[in-house]
Amino acid sequence: MKYGYFDNKNREYVIERPDIPVSWTNYLGTKDFCTVISQNAGGYSFYKSAEHHRITRFRANAIPLDRPGHYLYLRDEDDGNYWSISWQPVAKDLDKADYKVRHGLSYSKFKCNYQQIEAEKNIFIPLDDDLEIWDLKIKNNDDLNRQLSLFSYLEFSFHEIEIDNQNFQMSLYSAGSSYQNGIIEYDFYYDPRKYHYFTANFEADSYDCIRDQFIGSYRDESNPIALERGVCSNSSKKGGNHCASLNKKFNLAPGEEKRFVLILGVGGREKAKAMRKKYSNFQNVDNEFARLNSYWDEKLSNFQCKTPHQDLNTMINTWNLYQAETCVVWSRFASFVEVGGRTGLGYRDTAQDSLAVAHTNPDKTKERLIQLLRGQTSGGYGLHLFDPDWFDRDSEEIEFESPTVVPEPDLDDLIHGIKDTCSDDALWLVASVCNYVKETNDLEFFEKVITYADQGEDTVYEHLKKILDFSAVQIGITGICKGLRADWNDCLNLGGGESAMVSFLHHWALEIFIETANFLNRDQDVEKYSEIAKQVKKSCEENLWDGGWYLRGITGSGNKIGSKENKEGKVHLESNTWAVISGVASKKRARKAMDSVNEYLYSEYGLHLNAPSYTEPDDEIGFVTRVYPGIKENGSIFSHPNPWAWIAEAKLGRGNRAMKFYNALLPAAQNDQIEIREAEPYSYCQFIMGKDHEEFGRARHPWLTGSSGWAYTAVTKWILGVRSDYQGLIIDPCIPSEWDSFEVKRKWRGAEYNIKVTNPDNIEKGVKEILLNGIEIAGVIPQQEEGSVNEVKVKMG
Repeated sequence: MKYGYFDNKNREYVIERPDIPVSWTNYLGTKDFCTVISQNAGGYSFYKSAEHHRITRFRANAIPLDRPGHYLYLRDEDDGNYWSISWQPVAKDLDKADYKVRHGLSYSKFKCNYQQIEAEKNIFIPLDDDLEIWDLKIKNNDDLNRQLSLFSYLEFSFHEIEIDNQNFQMSLYSAGSSYQNGIIEYDFYYDPRKYHYFTANFEADSYDCIRDQFIGSYRDESNPIALERGVCSNSSKKGGNHCASLNKKFNLAPGEEKRFVLILGVGGREKAKAMRKKYSNFQNVDNEFARLNSYWDEKLSNFQCKTPHQDLNTMINTWNLYQAETCVVWSRFASFVEVGGRTGLGYRDTAQDSLAVAHTNPDKTKERLIQLLRGQTSGGYGLHLFDPDWFDRDSEEIEFESPTVVPEPDLDDLIHGIKDTCSDDALWLVASVCNYVKETNDLEFFEKVITYADQGEDTVYEHLKKILDFSAVQIGITGICKGLRADWNDCLNLGGGESAMVSFLHHWALEIFIETANFLNRDQDVEKYSEIAKQVKKSCEENLWDGGWYLRGITGSGNKIGSKENKEGKVHLESNTWAVISGVASKKRARKAMDSVNEYLYSEYGLHLNAPSYTEPDDEIGFVTRVYPGIKENGSIFSHPNPWAWIAEAKLGRGNRAMKFYNALLPAAQNDQIEIREAEPYSYCQFIMGKDHEEFGRARHPWLTGSSGWAYTAVTKWILGVRSDYQGLIIDPCIPSEWDSFEVKRKWRGAEYNIKVTNPDNIEKGVKEILLNGIEIAGVIPQQEEGSVNEVKVKMG
């Protein structure tokens, strides 16, 4: 079943049928103001923090779906008929009304044709103003005059999501609203610094600030009493549940079009006056929307590819990067699944996300890296979940604006020590920091002094050494790293056990650091950490090889996890992929391990995290054994580690296998299978129901997942093979043998490289010749003059 299509020219996904079984969402905003919105205009807005500074209210996991949202209604004044410009909430018969939604890059357009009235609402957030614009155009395609009435609706949140999700006892008595001169102001009596507003480029004929007055008793957003009456009740008061409805009556002659602009923003009435004046000028609206489009054009121009694989082109050139950027900017805690119940940065998540966007968003990447370094303890481990505002208040690099939106914790409550430490968290940061410097040539970053979360300070370079040293001492009796509270798999709670994956990660981080130390001429560090890496590799090869694949770990009592000896959970994806990526596995073992991944974990919807699924609880292994088989960490197709298998196969030179794995997970390839997938075909999801579940192939938890960053990294750097190094660009593709050629346009350190790769012998890996501007070179492509455009021809062989 198909609900829409990719419009690659306009970089939009076009939804032709809004009655999708689940919400297909988009993210609006690039800095501090964010809106998460569905194809039916359901969703919510927040400022900086989805937990502590919510602007509009949303009922998650509720019936009906997608309520409330950011709605516009139209009413025919002659017969009283009314409808919403988005299909929901009124939900007119789709045989009588035509609805189309275009999710674009940081904007969504809702178009409705009903009873000869054509309406389009473009909703977006300008780059530099903390507000959301609803740009509305209404045209009369009838041959008669039409008397119409416009109504807006959104429901204000109390600001703190915890209170929103409880009994509203405080919100009912500590928030107020008022209307004056075209502006609805919503305030918080307990904190006079915090206001929200809603306004428009017109003076309302009537208004409602009180939700229950607009909706009416025993009604909902689908049939508000104000729409039936044709007029709002001019309600506002101190206390209660608050909304923003502005009503405007107008006439449309045949063929006539009218335009309205409505604005939701952060700030008080004076701020609202200024923004109302600015955006009542349609040229300013158009200019800001053009700036937003240019913003994304510039980002995407840093890497564009043209390959024989159209779905890959669609994802890599637009949607994959867009999702990865969204994860870096908004972390993990603002979606239709995570609706703001916790806030801050997940240490491992943010470090991994930063790997994907250093070339498109170096400033945000650097900001996130500094925040993570501040969230690292002097002992070397990272705080698994922390809010950067706890440490950024005195930062020179990261501006902190009043009012404070996040409660400041007591340091004793924040630093819990080893018992709350995830063993993998900080190891990801080593690669992320080095990747950022390789991309930007910001070598001074290694010498930047940054504080620790608990005490003291060090250069970034010394921070990285502390991370490696921590993992070197946190080992079990076999020399394998301890799992601590958990490793990457939060549901694999090994307690006193050991994690194969973390030891492989440790070796990977060590190798990256050794390369860096070599480049910086830190000879003593090269010697020290090379010896540690040698010991890690020895311990892994002696203790983790199980004959056909690598173990996942060892429990506190010495039992193996991920072994042929196990009845359940015999093969695990993470440990086998990282044995290869890390460089620990010999070529023979690496190939055999990945063959086992293909044999035991592959399916047409992607690679399973483990197989067979666990069916018997075992708390020595962890909570993973208490999740239903085929769901989440227990035998699902967990998307995040799937790209690790693509990288592993690319490093082994098996481009056909890498592409086979890539195609299985590819969202765009499932555009015509929505009755199975359900979730968005333009977004990677956290997991897909595994073969041990009756809904095999159903995707869940879209958008905010490390799958997007790793998918982008795997394809751009390892399949297409274009990646940055300290001294130049590496071009080392590993592609399907059927590809005759492909092209990449890559911007790097201020220069542009037009790369054309030919594959005359139809091989999977190997570079025979590289020409830079017509001159043959060996090895990496050296950095070229800023502003230059360079032609690179690569022949595989």
